[in-house]
Amino acid sequence: MVQLKTPRKSQALLFLCLFAPSAWMIATIPPLWRDADAYVQLTQDPRVSKFWGHAPLYCYVAKVPVYLGEQVERLRGRPPVPRTIPSQPALTDSGIALLIVAQHLGLSFAALLFITAVTRFFWMRLLLSLVWASNALFYTFAHCVGSETLGVILIVWLAARAVRLVQQKAEPLWTDWYFFSGLLLVCMLTRDLNFGLVALLPLAFLIARLLEGRAPFRPYLSGTKPRSSLRNITVATAIGLACVAIAPSVPENLARKTRLHPHSRLGYIFLWRLHSLSDLPPDTRASLMRKVSERAPSEQVRRLIQLYDQMMSEQSDPIHATAFGNRAVEIYGGPPHWQELDAGFKQMAFTFLWPPTPELWNVIATDFVTVMALPSTVISDYLFTTTAYYFEHKEEMPALANLATFRGKANPATIQALRTDCRYFALWQWLTFPATIAVWLAGLLALGWISRRKRVTSSGTIGLAIALLVVGLFQFAVTCVIHDYEPRFSVSMWELLLLSIFLLVGTLAELLFVGAAAPEGKVRRAADRAEP
Repeated sequence: MVQLKTPRKSQALLFLCLFAPSAWMIATIPPLWRDADAYVQLTQDPRVSKFWGHAPLYCYVAKVPVYLGEQVERLRGRPPVPRTIPSQPALTDSGIALLIVAQHLGLSFAALLFITAVTRFFWMRLLLSLVWASNALFYTFAHCVGSETLGVILIVWLAARAVRLVQQKAEPLWTDWYFFSGLLLVCMLTRDLNFGLVALLPLAFLIARLLEGRAPFRPYLSGTKPRSSLRNITVATAIGLACVAIAPSVPENLARKTRLHPHSRLGYIFLWRLHSLSDLPPDTRASLMRKVSERAPSEQVRRLIQLYDQMMSEQSDPIHATAFGNRAVEIYGGPPHWQELDAGFKQMAFTFLWPPTPELWNVIATDFVTVMALPSTVISDYLFTTTAYYFEHKEEMPALANLATFRGKANPATIQALRTDCRYFALWQWLTFPATIAVWLAGLLALGWISRRKRVTSSGTIGLAIALLVVGLFQFAVTCVIHDYEPRFSVSMWELLLLSIFLLVGTLAELLFVGAAAPEGKVRRAADRAEP
């Protein structure tokens, strides 16, 4: 696809269109918070945050505007805000405001890059920008403190680079591969779930290769040759594997001179998935726990399962993971052995999951199917709920008390009213995931049919569109396996699906109206030019 230069005035107009919801939210809505997780990410030493399971990048990057805001407060002559930890910057209104503005700017910039990558027609770019701006999902995350926000922004940027790689007629330059690999690595350092993005490009090139092999107009196609496709699959796979190898070593090297040892907390996260066991009939639950306990790989894991069964019998509510962990660590010799406990939790999780237990997998499938019927607006609503979480847990997050979001007359009702009183957050409430999938499928079929009629190849675009959807569904399926449902877990699924639809629509516009933009010969010569 052609990627022509857009006049700066046109780019500025597109950016203003994309940033308009951000400007409104910055002016009217106080910053939102992703409950205690965001508090830990901003107040703790990033190495400590990583030790307890938070991805490291946001814990470092977010400290920069927070620190600058602290200095702004001092320059204004205001009384210094006490630091929660002496080595970490204090939370101030100026610091949080700078962080929120930076997140909104990052989102608008990434969206502009993606939209300009999928189509070269200004009117289509403007239309896509308006549709993007009408969806509150991404803007609500940009207005929220928490690591998922950085992940949302970086995925849009990663998708923009992926579009350029799959649609290039010539072989991609190594600088293009390096840039993509850098973005993939930082995505993985932002959210552990983003390891699934490793499959994005290899899957896209593989699907494109299969489509090219079955193309009915092979002599007319201007796509990459089979040998190039195989090369791209190999390079993309090698990049993904390299990022998988490098990503875990980054926090380990950062904590090398400390007593902290970053490690997987997958088993601890799985304790939230076990909440579903409390809904089972007592006889069914007892039978399940006995069966799982018998196949435990070690005596310590067996004792963990028995302790969990005992605690479920003692209380009717779901077991709090912290309460269970405080009792379970005694099995491993007491509080100094948290890392050994996490390893035991991981073994316990795999004992429940493999071989599959019908009771647990039925709950997992039910969660997956139930979420499919929900609109994306439930995710935006969730962020207002996590912000209101503070008012019932003030003692856990004392540094938030003097921030604009929580001081004065703020309370859970006023926080929720910010959402319910504004129709913007409900604009997409009518569009469920199955309906969006139907739109995606219609776009995919239309692109395939028009490409065949015009005797051109869109295999790269189709491959990437399918890969975006598959990776998004895979990421959400993983969360259903290891955790009970929370709306934030479906944000990547929605994001990748919407990016895929935008890609299909932008490419359809290219095929339908390319003849009206310039004579065919000129278009083809332009397509052979390198991207600016």
